[in-house]
Amino acid sequence: MRGTSGRDVDAVLHRVLESARELTGARYAEIGVLDESRTGLAQFMTSGIDDETVRRIGAPPRGLGVLGELITNPVPLRLADVGADPRSYRFPPEHPTMRSFLGVPVPVAAQPYGNLYLAEKRGGGEFSARDEEAVVLLAEFASVAIEHARLYERSEKCRAELEDRLDTLEAALAIARGCRRRRSRGSVGPGGQARARAGGRTGTVDRAQAGS
Repeated sequence: MRGTSGRDVDAVLHRVLESARELTGARYAEIGVLDESRTGLAQFMTSGIDDETVRRIGAPPRGLGVLGELITNPVPLRLADVGADPRSYRFPPEHPTMRSFLGVPVPVAAQPYGNLYLAEKRGGGEFSARDEEAVVLLAEFASVAIEHARLYERSEKCRAELEDRLDTLEAALAIARGCRRRRSRGSVGPGGQARARAGGRTGTVDRAQAGS
């Protein structure tokens, strides 16, 4: 995972997609992140498909067909023609042509996290056993990188919350200091000045009586 510039999870996932395409010669790479129930996909990211095509395709996959097979049976899967597989779910009309397929699970912290999918090997061939080995190894490295990124995001969130609380504390202290200063000025207000003047007059009378 050398070369990953961001510490956030999305940056790691994008780098995984790029590395998988580079390693295998795949035209397309996709990664699906499982939802909380681990029965469908909550997030789907692609590499090799431009934004306009993604927009035309429409809603992202939910984890049906062959993608669902990897969710229920998380082991590497290689297919010569994904569309011809009986478990396959039909592609949307605007979807690029995809035949050869390689899918590999990506666990994180020993728990199912998502699946990495590669399609359409350049040159028209099938993905090989060596391709599968390379992607399985990449998934292991990705697992560690994703976990580190998640820990970093959580620590950043905690740091931000702590800073917010410190800002709130500083604001409260500023208010308290202001109230204290106002109370201090109030103790030498008009009433206090009147008492001071009265005390001054009493002292003058006392001195006059003493002189008589």
